[in-house]
Amino acid sequence: MKSNVIRLETGAQAEDEAMRAAEQARDEALLAADEVAAAELARARLVRKATVDRADIIRTATVARAEALKRLTRRHDEQLREAEAARATASRTAEERYGSSLQRAEDVAARAVEQAYQEELAAAQRAHEEALRAAEVAAQSATERAQAIKRAGALRAESIYRAGVERAANLRDAVNAYEEAVLQASKARAEHLQAALRDHDAAMSRATEAFEAAFSKADELSGATFSESGQADADTLAEYAGERSNQTAQTS
Repeated sequence: MKSNVIRLETGAQAEDEAMRAAEQARDEALLAADEVAAAELARARLVRKATVDRADIIRTATVARAEALKRLTRRHDEQLREAEAARATASRTAEERYGSSLQRAEDVAARAVEQAYQEELAAAQRAHEEALRAAEVAAQSATERAQAIKRAGALRAESIYRAGVERAANLRDAVNAYEEAVLQASKARAEHLQAALRDHDAAMSRATEAFEAAFSKADELSGATFSESGQADADTLAEYAGERSNQTAQTS
């Protein structure tokens, strides 16, 4: 007949084994918790570093973009001022040429009138001296005077017309040069602004990629730590359950 009496030494050994298993499980759980905490701390540091790097990159890109925009705006204003100065100079030159041409026309007309007047006086003197031919000479003189005045008026009108045509051409060239300068300045500003925007977008993309890479690395590190901790806890519980089964069977 099998005895159900448990010896004291066997019970004490089982209790010691159970205590050792519990302490081992507790130590392993504390170690796993420390590893998880260390992994989380490393992940937090990586996330913080990635965030700070991203903020620095964004700030640098923003400052570069602002500086580029400032330089482009200043250059655009300078080009506009240069175009305005060129336009004013061209207009002033055209006005001066027009004034000179008009003065030359006036001088030519005045000389022609004076010459006609002198010729008329000479003809009148000759008519006075030649009484018999006075009427014919006077008529001829008046005709010549009229023709001279007509020629002087025609010359004056032609000179004024040519000066006006030259003025219009100079003004047209000045306006075309001004419009071309404004167009080139606007194109240059648009191209530099697009380049600055592309640089800013590239910097933002690099910052986002670095940030995502840091997060992925931190997540991988955290996942690996959790997997190792769960496997250690399962092995400890299985070992403790096997020891309890063996002790129950021995007691029976």
